[in-house]
Amino acid sequence: MAKRISDLFLSNVEKFHSDNIYIPTRTIYFGGTNVLDDDPDEVNSKTAGQLIKNLHILENKEKGPITILMSTPGGSWEDGIAMYDVIRKVKAIVTVIGTGKLYSMGSIILQAADKRILMPNATMMIHDGNDGYAGDAKSYENWAEFSKHTRKTMYKIYYDKMKKKKSKITLKDIEEMCGHDNWFTARDAVKIGLADKVM
Repeated sequence: MAKRISDLFLSNVEKFHSDNIYIPTRTIYFGGTNVLDDDPDEVNSKTAGQLIKNLHILENKEKGPITILMSTPGGSWEDGIAMYDVIRKVKAIVTVIGTGKLYSMGSIILQAADKRILMPNATMMIHDGNDGYAGDAKSYENWAEFSKHTRKTMYKIYYDKMKKKKSKITLKDIEEMCGHDNWFTARDAVKIGLADKVM
């Protein structure tokens, strides 16, 4: 009997870990926490779907703040912006704690949080990204036009958060910063307004 209860407990613990969520502390883990995934820390349709599902589980279970521990090299714009939108839509206070790396799309997802916290040795990188589109000339022109829209959306996301810390920053400043890979230590990210504090 005791063994059966122990097995049941362990299976539930494994389920929490496999789903990257720990319900008792209302914590979601995104990035390198599920060794069964091929790319556990990449922003893609699978990881976005998992994060969104976990946010809804916690929001519907009971009231209280939600914490997301995140480390990611970035990835898909479409999947990342879906994560950004859902984090912002959640009624609970959401804290994102950046651990390790928050590159590219990861730095944008961080901006959705009510509280943006970085571990002391976390690193952030912002840039325009790489569209990587291939196709006929007309389709490429259409894609290039759409890409301008996504970049403007990205600049505005950074701007709305950064201006609270650096009131004189402009959209042009952010556009120039994103023109190439731009790296920040945790403290530099806070100083420029990309995060709120270092833990």
